[in-house]
Parts: sequence; structure tokens; C-alpha cells
Amino acid sequence: MRYSVEPTTTAEGLASLESDWNRLSGSAPSPNVFMTYDWFRAWNQLCLREPHRGVRRPNVLVLKKDSVVAGISPLIYRETSRFGLAVRKLEFVGEHSDYNDLVLGNDPAGQIKAIVDFLIQAQDRWDLVDLRDLREAGMTRALMEGALSHTRLLYRILPEKGRCPYLSIGSDSATIMAGLSGHVRRTLRKRMERARALGLRTRIIENPHEERGLLARMIAVEHQKHLHGKLSRPFVGEYRDVFQSLFDTLGPHGWIYIALMEQGDHLVAWQVGFRCGKALWDYNKAYDPVFSQLAPGTILVPSVLDYGLSHGFEEYDFLRGEEPYKMIWSSGHHDRFRLLIRNPCRNSRARAFVYLDLKEAVYRLFGKRD
Repeated sequence: MRYSVEPTTTAEGLASLESDWNRLSGSAPSPNVFMTYDWFRAWNQLCLREPHRGVRRPNVLVLKKDSVVAGISPLIYRETSRFGLAVRKLEFVGEHSDYNDLVLGNDPAGQIKAIVDFLIQAQDRWDLVDLRDLREAGMTRALMEGALSHTRLLYRILPEKGRCPYLSIGSDSATIMAGLSGHVRRTLRKRMERARALGLRTRIIENPHEERGLLARMIAVEHQKHLHGKLSRPFVGEYRDVFQSLFDTLGPHGWIYIALMEQGDHLVAWQVGFRCGKALWDYNKAYDPVFSQLAPGTILVPSVLDYGLSHGFEEYDFLRGEEPYKMIWSSGHHDRFRLLIRNPCRNSRARAFVYLDLKEAVYRLFGKRD
């Protein structure tokens, strides 16, 4: 084998990977903040503190060539029960990543094959590999299917629901807005003029870890957030420790930006975004409902576009979800897919059948969805 594959399952083992993991994440052809060491560590630590999640531990597959770390498959091992039957799964760290990847070097075909070979050798340790929200970067899907097609492993590749709209940044926001429909253009301009009249100003923070009290201010706004007329569940506030960790670790490495709209010292709206290669990713936002008629989240977009243009970014990605405000701006979309790999051993096939097929049949019977 060109590569050796070693599973890392302990906190100490993860810590030893930090330098190599950061090196691979930072040099990836299509950088992905959700596949960084600090993202994995922050969400993994949260999940380990939640006892209701059952048996769960890191199962990061480390690929080495000539004793040098050449690739990382950032997975976890989880045991879940379905209809009283335990299923041993390998999956990504959590559900809060819009795009998932394998952190590979300059030989993705060889490294994907090495991972598949390892899964075959370790068949006694897993029943199902369930990789959600994989993005199609380069030839990822074709390489995975090619490696799996020559094995006895059973697999399915399924499209994920909810595309990821994006907008190419080829000009400033005024020029981009000129290409929108007349009604949308007039509405945006009126809202922006009214915002200026109310003294609202926007700014982009590139180093959120240096802005004292920023996270607390953002959470205070989020706790007023409404959805369909009701207070919505706060996201950043619910995972305050995670986001503080991300600010403190990813911030200094240039992965995060925060777009703010303020009226004097009062925070009106914010957007958490990521800088991934030549793309800006719009991850999460909230605004003070007092200003809801202005649609503050939407009128933050032109400021972020101008920031992107002036700093050499080529794309603004709204990430998953096709909400109307995203589709107004978008010039295209990115697709994601789900890879399901079933262990061909009899007992594992039975467990996977109960977890996937029987569950789906029950949901269809009672009108529920996965």
C-alpha cells in the first residue's frame, strides 16, 4: 500500500494531529472551514459532554506516506439504537456543517482508495458508514464511486435536499444590484436609504477574537430573533462555548468574519461568515425585530459583497437552503450528496436494514420524514 491508515480515537491522539491537520486544511485546493481541526475539536467536545448521545468517540482516519501525515478522514464512531437493535456507524462530527469533505493532499484518488481498503480490513468494527452533506469538489464523487465499485462493499450515493445558492463576485454591489429585477432593486434601495436615514452603519470584523464582548452582544440580538411570528430557537447562544472556541481558534487563522449593522452602540444585525479560499460563506445571522421592516440581514449582503470584491474573493456562498432572499441574489447553486456504505457481513447487513430501510418504511407508513 502506498499509504498506511491509522485510526485516532483519543483526545491525546487528536491533539497530536493539530499541526498536520491545519497544514492540510490550509493548503487544500478548495478550503473548507468545516473540515478544520478546530471545528472538529469544538463540536466533538460538545457532543462528548452530552450523555444522551450514547457511545460516541473520535474515529479520525489518518493517512500516512513515509511516516508523514498526507490526509485525514475526520470521522467519529457512534452507536445508535433503532427498534432495539444497535447500529455501529462511522460519520462526520455533527449536523452543523453545510459542506463535508475528506481532508486530502495532492493524491485524492490514491487516498480515497486507501480509505476504502481500510474499511474493508476493519469490517468487524462497523455496520454502516453514513457520510452526509458531501460537497462535489473536483472529482470527489467519481473517485469515491470508482474506489467502491471494485469492492464487495454495498453503497448508495444520494442527492441531499436543499441546494446551496451562490453569487459570483465579479463587480461591486451597485453593479450586481443593477442586474436584479426592478421591483427587488427598488425595494432594496428604499430599505438602504431608510437605514442610512436612521443612522445605521455596517462594518466587517476580520478578527472577532479581538472584539471585546462581541459574542455576548450577538447572543443578545439572537434572543430576540423571530421566525413566522414566534421567538425562534437561538443557535449561537445555545452553543456559546463552541462559538467562543471558534472565535478564539479559527479567528487568528483568518477563517471567520463578522458583518455588523449598528446604530451607534446598539447592535441591530449580524452575520457570521467564513473565508474559504476565494469564497465567502454566509453561515448564520440574526437581527433586532424592531428593525424587521428593513430586512437587515438582506441589506447586509451588499456590504459583504463590496468587502469580498476589495479583498479578492470571487464567490459569495449562501450555503444550504433556498430561502427567497438567497434566490434573489444567486447566480447558481452547489449540490451536495450523501454516501451510504453498508458492511456486507450478514449481521451488519441486518443492522443497516433496520436502521435505514425499516425506519424509512415506518416513516412512510405514518407520514413522517427523515
